[in-house]
Amino acid sequence: MSLTPPASPATQDRLRGRLMAEALGRLLDRVRGSREVLPHLAALERGLLAEGLPALVAASTPVLGRIASQLASLPLPEDDKPLQDLLHHVMDSLEARRAEVSNEPFDIEKTVVIEEISHTDFMTIQRSEAPTEIDDGRSLDGRPAQPR
Repeated sequence: MSLTPPASPATQDRLRGRLMAEALGRLLDRVRGSREVLPHLAALERGLLAEGLPALVAASTPVLGRIASQLASLPLPEDDKPLQDLLHHVMDSLEARRAEVSNEPFDIEKTVVIEEISHTDFMTIQRSEAPTEIDDGRSLDGRPAQPR
């Protein structure tokens, strides 16, 4: 009686990814041209076949968002466990990444604030009649405040 040692996590992820890719491929095969219309799912299928689940980890957050959107737009059979597993894995990964971003502190230096102003205000600024310092004394161009 020989016992096979359990597969390593990397091997399990590769096998799990391959099962997901095959299920996704069957779903995409149902409609001609679906890979052209849903390019993110086509790329995911190729990535899962080649790399397994690490292909999802390598995807950027915007790409993962498009994958989730395209996947959610399809009628996924409830009895197709690999497809359901794929959907849950994509959604969980996307939610985790968005939670990481929302936990970052607000940084005014990395944030662009766009405000609408009137034409008169714009012309005043353009004629350089506008104030050149912010209320706290800093120059509008970022230079330190000048002594008064």
